[in-house]
Amino acid sequence: MKSWLPVAFATLLAAPTSTPAISEDLVAPEAGVALAEKLLAAMGGREAWAGVTYVHVEARHDDLEIPRPFVNRIWNDFSKPRVRFWAGNDDFTSSRQIRDGEGIRESGPQAGTRLTAEQYESDRGWWEANVYRTFHRMAKRDATLAYRAAGPARLEVMNPDGSVLNWFVLNRKGEPMLFGSGKDTLGTTFGPLASAGGVKYPKWGARADGSWRYEVLDFVAASEVPKDAFTTSPLSR
Repeated sequence: MKSWLPVAFATLLAAPTSTPAISEDLVAPEAGVALAEKLLAAMGGREAWAGVTYVHVEARHDDLEIPRPFVNRIWNDFSKPRVRFWAGNDDFTSSRQIRDGEGIRESGPQAGTRLTAEQYESDRGWWEANVYRTFHRMAKRDATLAYRAAGPARLEVMNPDGSVLNWFVLNRKGEPMLFGSGKDTLGTTFGPLASAGGVKYPKWGARADGSWRYEVLDFVAASEVPKDAFTTSPLSR
């Protein structure tokens, strides 16, 4: 769930730059669609995720680069690039959000300053590839997405230009065991699933190289964005 500020929650980015030769039956579009359906069913089903347009997640993180565990909070509007990040413990607090085509730091040493264009694009890219937003798009039958089976248990969700948006390694039940986005080959390991608001989510996740891990403390899935999600102080949420 990493993207506790530039990387916060956002290091869920991973995908292969090349794929070994696979059998023709897996290359067939139907194989990718079948894996996509299996994944969506395991995560709570099409109807449930189609109705979710907003997610709020709170998680406890351990990171090799941070001396002590910290809490990470994310507010994510699936309908447009509008997402808010907060991270902190007794040693630090930092928060920022993007909306209306720009980003601003809400707390920390640079509170009140705007994100650079590069920083905004980094957060917008995180929003674009967010795993829960992808589930919503899959459930809504987004015609711009395509699916490819890159092995019996590996699903690649493709962008219109043929690039990888997300990839998953699924267990026999269709649950995601490993997840990544873009060109990152490492991925994030997902733990067992829990339920909230009719959908399912991993209880915990960990970077495959052991550099960080998180445990979900609170997960809210809603059909509408709360009016105060992007205005009320993150500390009060």
